[in-house]
Parts: sequence; C-alpha cells; structure tokens
Amino acid sequence: MAQSINLDAILYFPIPRFFNKSLAMPHFSVCDIRNINPNKLKEYGFKGLVFDKDNTITAPYVNEIYPTIEDAFSEFQEVYKDNIAIMSNGAGTKDDKHHTDARKIEFELGIKVLRHNRKKPAGIKEVLEYFGCEPNELVMFGDRIFTDVVFGNRYGMLTVHTTLLTEQGDNKAAARVREYEIPLIQKWRGKGIMAPPHERCHADIYR
Repeated sequence: MAQSINLDAILYFPIPRFFNKSLAMPHFSVCDIRNINPNKLKEYGFKGLVFDKDNTITAPYVNEIYPTIEDAFSEFQEVYKDNIAIMSNGAGTKDDKHHTDARKIEFELGIKVLRHNRKKPAGIKEVLEYFGCEPNELVMFGDRIFTDVVFGNRYGMLTVHTTLLTEQGDNKAAARVREYEIPLIQKWRGKGIMAPPHERCHADIYR
C-alpha cells in the first residue's frame, strides 16, 4: 500500500521543533514494550493502549507480533483485553482503500485497527470515540518521534518511545527521518528538556 504525504505531520512539525520541544520528548524511552509494566499502567488509571504497528509491535509490513516481544504483548492483552488498538499512518487511513489492510491486520493479529481520516500527529477524534475516555487515561506506544510521540503528547497521553525492532524491511523514508529525530531528542534531553508533565506518570511503570 502506497502512503500519501502526511500533511498533518508536515504542517505541525514546526511546533515541536522550534516552539514547544517538550512535545517531542517521550515520558519513557525503552528498548521495546518489555520494559513497560502493564499492571502498573492499570494501577495508575490508564484505561487504554494505543500502539503504532510497524517496528513497535511487528516487523515492518508483517502481520505477526515480533518474536522477542510476543510474551510481553500477551501480558498487555491479558491486562487490557479489548482496550488495545493499533493506530497506523497507513492501515485504516484514506490510503488504505476499502480499509483492506486494516481488516487483514485485525484478522491476523486479532487487534482493532482504528479508522481515521487524519494521520498522526492528528486524529485524536477516532481514538477517543473508540476508547470512550479522556486522553490522559491513554498510553501511546510508537517508534517515531514526530508522529507517534508528538501525537500522544499533543493530546495529553502518556508516551512511550520504542527503538525499532528490526531494520529489515524498514521504510526508507522512515529510516531517514529516524536518523534525524533520534539524535535531536538526545540533544534536547541533554539540555534538560523533558516530556510534558503527566499526573499518572510514575517511575515504576518502567521495569
């Protein structure tokens, strides 16, 4: 499936890049989802989990949970049941004709794929409609800073940035952007820039 240009990301980019850098800073930077404790998330009042797909829970363009995180993701599912959804900038968008990819992912992974007209870092309307709660009761997991992390922070979610699971099959454009955005947030972190305050953010969520 060919993806169209993400105008929402392009138009919003100057905000976190130049004016509010904290929007690009995740609350947790982890190797992968194994470093996050779903029971603690539940304990602190998080009602739903939003996952990017490629290189967050699967290899790029593969509809299988990545082997190294399979057990961890099963633990998330045990704790959160159906209150888990995928929000992709491909599947479920207008680029996904008749939502064919979204339905295929749902069938093969058994996880809801949100349909949304606007791409991250926009598109909160459909997320809130699905989960039926406030944004600060949701967690956003993703491997991309200026789409996934900025999206979550923009609307008040807890944000978890994961390193990519594999370079095999990685989108070339995404790889180039990653080479830019990762050193940038490392630089900002060194200057003391932090993620936006979140009342449900506690250190023991990390394990």
